[in-house]
Amino acid sequence: MNELEYPLKTQLYNEYFPELEELLLEYHNKKTKITVGNRLNLSADGSRLKSLCLGVRGPFFLAIRKDKTLNPHLTKHTQTEKGHEIYKLIYTIIGMVFPDFQFNSIIVNFNSNFLIHKDSKNVNTDSVMFTVGYHEGGGLHLYNDEKELIETKYIDKYPIRFSGKTTYHSTEEFTGTRYCIVAYQTAPKYHYDPFEKEVYSL
Repeated sequence: MNELEYPLKTQLYNEYFPELEELLLEYHNKKTKITVGNRLNLSADGSRLKSLCLGVRGPFFLAIRKDKTLNPHLTKHTQTEKGHEIYKLIYTIIGMVFPDFQFNSIIVNFNSNFLIHKDSKNVNTDSVMFTVGYHEGGGLHLYNDEKELIETKYIDKYPIRFSGKTTYHSTEEFTGTRYCIVAYQTAPKYHYDPFEKEVYSL
């Protein structure tokens, strides 16, 4: 993000990130348990992780379609008015920073502290990650194949692209309120454009 021109940085910091934080806080407050992630083994204290799954429905997150009229390819939260607004804003931010990045799913982890792991079930190697919310710490620890810490990326309102599928990573300890946004390519071969509101087959 250091290479971004100053006007774009200013626009992201002053407009997009505050709006996203406000939307996430509002949605989270309305739905105390937004969605429950299935990666219990990655939670440091064994608690259930609260995650908001947006975009194309992946094979590893259950989003039960109670209303049979909903689009079967999209997560149920993407099909709510506020969830769609959140997805569209994140989609815009990532497109501004990494216009060539291909993804069809987004997960937002709330106050989650992930232990060292690889996102081995992702289709593409790269992921994009950043955080919003008032917190201290909460960077992205990166490790070599021997699980030795080699670098910590600070991702507070600072989107980065990294090899989540092939690189061991974990969450730096943090205090405060932290929403961690991760965009990646999931197995189903569909892409959703929130502006056109269309699902495309890849």
